[in-house]
Amino acid sequence: MICSVAEKRGCIRMLFSPDKMTRSSFKGNSVCHYEIFREEVESKDFTRFDKFMAKLKSFRTIPRQKVVFAFAGYNDDKRELINIPEVVRYAKEVIEKYPYFWYYAITINSEFFLLADLFDEANYTIVSNDAKRKFYIKHDKEKIQHLIRKMAAGLEKFGEQSRDTEGALEAFKIWAAYIMSHLS
Repeated sequence: MICSVAEKRGCIRMLFSPDKMTRSSFKGNSVCHYEIFREEVESKDFTRFDKFMAKLKSFRTIPRQKVVFAFAGYNDDKRELINIPEVVRYAKEVIEKYPYFWYYAITINSEFFLLADLFDEANYTIVSNDAKRKFYIKHDKEKIQHLIRKMAAGLEKFGEQSRDTEGALEAFKIWAAYIMSHLS
C-alpha cells in the first residue's frame, strides 16, 4: 500500500512498505516505512530487522535518509512508547547494533530512536508536550555530546565502508541540526 505523508517543509513523500523495496522504489520523494512489530520487541527478535538493514546496505547509497522507522502494535497501550521499557531497550539495541542507523533514518517518526538513546529510566531526561506531539531534550550536555560523538563515529566509519563519506556527513549534519533544534 502506498500513501502520501506531508513533511514539515511541505514536501510530499510517498511511503512504501519493505516488501515493495527495490532500488527504483527509493526514487524521488519515496520513503520506506519500516515497522518493528510488538512481537519482535517482546521476544527481542532482530531477525527481520537484520535482513532489512542488510538489504539497505546492498543498495549502497540509494536509501540515504529514505527510511521512516516506527513501532507497530502499541495502539491499544495507553502509555507513550518512551514509557514502555522493552520498546526503549529494543530501540537502544538497534542504535548499538547499527551505529549507521542514522544514515538511513529520516527524522519524521524516527526521532523516537533519538529519544530512546538519550532516555535514562533512572533519571528522566525527556520532556514531552503531548498536545503538539513535540519533544524537547533537557540539557544534559554530557549525554548529548556523547550521543553526537557516537553518531559521528558510526556514520564516519559507515561512510568510509560504503564509499559515501559525503552522504554520511550529510546524514550527520541533518541529525545534529535536529538534535540542536530540540534542546530546551
